Amino acid sequence: MAFADRINESIRGRNLGFEFLSSGKHGTTKMGKLLVGPEAARSYYSTAETTAVNVPAFGHSILTTAASSGVYTLDPPIPGVEKSVVFHTTGANPIYLKGANGEGFASTQGTSLPTLVSSQTAYAALKLIGVTTGLWAVVGSLSSGLIRAAATT
Repeated sequence: MAFADRINESIRGRNLGFEFLSSGKHGTTKMGKLLVGPEAARSYYSTAETTAVNVPAFGHSILTTAASSGVYTLDPPIPGVEKSVVFHTTGANPIYLKGANGEGFASTQGTSLPTLVSSQTAYAALKLIGVTTGLWAVVGSLSSGLIRAAATT
């Protein structure tokens, strides 16, 4: 059976639908569903984040600072939603990312620290996943050479 033959279109004429997986493909006794059709899905993307407005808790954001330290505030996590952040530190000062309400970042550097800090003159990417409305999980490990967890800004 061809891949396209397994698509149950839910939006007619747009080739977007669900592929229903059997337990043999899904690995459990539950029926699995995958959204299929487009080659890619485009998430929110911004290169214009500022320290004056909170960074959204979804999509992709690039944080930049050159002249002075930038302290960005990240909206509270949405459980199960991924957020990617690129720290583009072009100057000698780091970039700080903190939770809007003191939400923590669970990582390899601490159980739950409230701030992430970029290193000077480093360009680094980070993926976060909302665990609860008060906790982000850092995917992968942090490094003091690129991005580290901290107790304060």
